[in-house]
Amino acid sequence: MRIVITGASSGIGRAAAIALAQQGHDVTVVGRDPARTAEVARLVGGDAFVADFDRIAEVRELAAKLRDAYPIIDALANNAGGIIGTRGLSADGIERTWQHNVLAPFVLTNLLLPRLVDSDARVIFTGSNASRWAKVDLDDLQLEKRAWRRGLTAYGQAKRADMMLARELPRRADLTAYSFHPGPVATRFGGLDSGPLAPLIARVIRTPEKGAGAMIRLLNGELSGPNGTYFIDDKQDRGLPRQAADPEQGARLWAALEEQVSRIP
Repeated sequence: MRIVITGASSGIGRAAAIALAQQGHDVTVVGRDPARTAEVARLVGGDAFVADFDRIAEVRELAAKLRDAYPIIDALANNAGGIIGTRGLSADGIERTWQHNVLAPFVLTNLLLPRLVDSDARVIFTGSNASRWAKVDLDDLQLEKRAWRRGLTAYGQAKRADMMLARELPRRADLTAYSFHPGPVATRFGGLDSGPLAPLIARVIRTPEKGAGAMIRLLNGELSGPNGTYFIDDKQDRGLPRQAADPEQGARLWAALEEQVSRIP
């Protein structure tokens, strides 16, 4: 299988890339840091692609390079992103948490659809139970009207949007999509490892290898379920927030993302 993993230069993306390569899959790693991305590519014997999700132009260029490189992509892990402690705008004028976690993966996935649909591919979104912290407010995607809370509101909104995209995408394309919660992983999490939540995080922290477990099994086909399923470890979570389970809300989110993309040169 040809598997493309974004955010693969560290954390659970790196752990998943190494494990999947050991299973015999052809793994392509995508990261922002050239040196670290190249190192992971060396470890897995695969190709490295570098892109900064702060710039949608680079995401479009990445998609073009991947289309040129591979006639078929069997699986795509939209894993790049994370929490950002200080509010700021991307180079495209979009709130950075939203762009990194939602808008950039939306653009990449849509531009790769011709390669993905041809192979009845799997598309995986790295989600989070933070999706329960904040709803997707289509009138405030830039988070100008709500409290920042060290990035928790923006991150919760973004992760709920990823959950919704995993449900909406199969309605629009002939492929399989899931999202999953990796749990709190032993990486720097938006500076929260040094803040008031640090003691709690330290007690429940996971290794990247443990956190990557569901991603690995979803990508290699060991784990499956109804399209759009949200997994916590290997279990299907049937208690989705009402908004995440609503097809009308998913369609409205998709339209809002298309409108945002249309305004970026």
